[in-house]
Amino acid sequence: MFTTKKYPEKVIDFYCLSDIIKPNTKRVISKVYFENYINKDKELAISVKEIVTGRKTFFITPDTSLIPETYLEDFFALGYECYFVENDKRVKLQKKIDIILSLFKDVILFFNLDFRIEDIEWSTYIRNLIEKYNNRTSIGVLYTRRQKKDEKAKLEQKYLYEMGLGCGCIQLEYQKRQNFEIIEKILFANQAQGRRKNIRAICTPACTYSWHQGPIDISGTLQDISLSHFTLISPAGKLNIQLYEKVNDFHFNIRGFLFRSDAVLIMERDLGLDKLYVFSFVSSTGANGLDPRIKQLFVPNIYKLMSSNCKNLLDQLYAKVDDLTAKNPIEDLPEI
Repeated sequence: MFTTKKYPEKVIDFYCLSDIIKPNTKRVISKVYFENYINKDKELAISVKEIVTGRKTFFITPDTSLIPETYLEDFFALGYECYFVENDKRVKLQKKIDIILSLFKDVILFFNLDFRIEDIEWSTYIRNLIEKYNNRTSIGVLYTRRQKKDEKAKLEQKYLYEMGLGCGCIQLEYQKRQNFEIIEKILFANQAQGRRKNIRAICTPACTYSWHQGPIDISGTLQDISLSHFTLISPAGKLNIQLYEKVNDFHFNIRGFLFRSDAVLIMERDLGLDKLYVFSFVSSTGANGLDPRIKQLFVPNIYKLMSSNCKNLLDQLYAKVDDLTAKNPIEDLPEI
């Protein structure tokens, strides 16, 4: 546990990164970790553990004409946490992938074989990656439909049978609508949801709630939110509400997106002077979850909230690695 000077009243539950990263990258990542990851709002310290938890899928240099970035929001609504990793001049792609594989415990990578990079030959690079991280079961490859059947057969022979990639050798179609269904089936087959049915987004101070409890106005900042649940912390004894009681007409402001919903208290936990409450959304018809119209509008907002935490953390690590390894590769950094 650790407290910051800026937030002496808050105890930040830090996560020991040395337990989740490869030894040869401990020095780089720990420098970012022990500075404490803080989101762009600069107001709320976010535990790295919360960001790295859960299975994540990364599409490496995808062809966005075949898999548009908007599909990531649709996959999120289905329970899949997916990201694109682009090639840029700022940080070499190899370093980005090393950081991703070192930081996240549970990750799936899909490489776009049609993307050309001057110093990478995909089959050689993927083979080396498998030897380095022993992760053939969490790698797959994508490629655009080939004109000749024997080209497809050769790719499958190399990546499925010779290299033994566990996540598939997938041929994409020229029509992106078909590709959504293809990728969805591949994510399902590879259990890319992990143990989660709905993905939580860690909230910033710009995520607030309010409701009227009789003559009293209750308001505060959310801890996290998903398409099915939300969590808040309040001083013990402040909320007069019983377990499994329904609360009508919660008002939410999620970084400018306003909506209302009923909710049921499904769990509570003592935190010393405070108490943690977990609520489940209830629709206007009494069913579990948000109203379909609200859910449809909410998906892009909650995906942006969730993905920004992960992207901000990775950007910090990319920048640190670029600084610290300008003369030395990641592998040459000593352990801490």
